[in-house]
Amino acid sequence: MTPRLSQLARTLACLLILVFAAGSVACGPVQSTSRISEAEVALERARVAEGDRYAPYEYYSARFYLHKSKEEWGYSDFEASYDYATQAKRAAEAAVLKAKEDPWEGSPVDKEITTDSMKDDGKTIDMSGEEE
Repeated sequence: MTPRLSQLARTLACLLILVFAAGSVACGPVQSTSRISEAEVALERARVAEGDRYAPYEYYSARFYLHKSKEEWGYSDFEASYDYATQAKRAAEAAVLKAKEDPWEGSPVDKEITTDSMKDDGKTIDMSGEEE
């Protein structure tokens, strides 16, 4: 190899190492931002599916995980931000699935029971559960 070609090869190798290093530094913010965006979309789907009513634990878990993810992103802790956003996305998806399920008979969200329990028929019930 000629000295000039060897110098060019070393320069090219250094350049590739720098490009790789710069690319790996940018992965954290890009990945966490992308995951936060995905979690926001999943949370909006849960809201539209009335997850706050039919799956409150999953829905509010997703909201708070997303909030914590954005907080960690603000502190430049991108790995923690990515992890919290992943948990938020999973919780929101679970809320959508649970909200779309039919409630079991006697469920607090069963529409017929909820509607019937809101009616005031004038009867009083003592603590033993017997009507007077």
